[in-house]
Amino acid sequence: MDASVITQTPDTRRLSRFDTLRETKYLHFVPCCKNLRRLITYVFTPLIRAVGNEVIIQCATDKSPQDGVYMYKKEGASENKQEVFYYYKENTFSPKSRAYNSKVRVYGAFPKLNATFLNVNTTDIGLYWCEFHLEDKLTVGTFTWLWIEKKQEEAKEKEDKKECPEDFPPHVKMFLIVCAAMSLLCIIGFIFVFLKVKGCWGNKKYRPSNSPSDSVYEEMKRSTLDAQPSVRTFINPELLC
Repeated sequence: MDASVITQTPDTRRLSRFDTLRETKYLHFVPCCKNLRRLITYVFTPLIRAVGNEVIIQCATDKSPQDGVYMYKKEGASENKQEVFYYYKENTFSPKSRAYNSKVRVYGAFPKLNATFLNVNTTDIGLYWCEFHLEDKLTVGTFTWLWIEKKQEEAKEKEDKKECPEDFPPHVKMFLIVCAAMSLLCIIGFIFVFLKVKGCWGNKKYRPSNSPSDSVYEEMKRSTLDAQPSVRTFINPELLC
């Protein structure tokens, strides 16, 4: 019997599947460990500034020579990074957008640069870092976490607006208009009923008594005549002759 031919039993197949699954999990686990190790080795420099101030973020490396450097920004828990600018070794500054063109200034001798952000606001909050490249080799600089605090006056105004909102939603406006119209109708109806009841009560109170009818006068006159003695005229018969 050839030793190279091995009959696979159900137990052997189960073990081979387990080994394959374990190897697959290991291959997925290794990059996670590498990313975690990379995050741990990075140095985060926190910067806290107020709105309207200037912020200087270091963009430098000790490894030289370098061809150029990219500055990136990541907001919150977003996985996507935004390109802020690219700086070429021959002092060529290329901002990613027009907003950064008037907002960011780069000073220093390459590859030790300082990026100055002018008139910062809350939209500038995020994580910043630089990536230097020499052909295909990449060198990552330090990470800087930028946090912008609002001015006390602006924060107070925002709190006041929250406490006393200037405008109401459309459905709230409609509800208030309907309630006001119904209240006005109720008041008008109450006044109308009150005036009507008051008028009816006054007419009933000051109404004169009904004068007796003609039939009552005739009856009284007849009774008076019956009570008086009848006057009889006696005629002398002698006067007739």
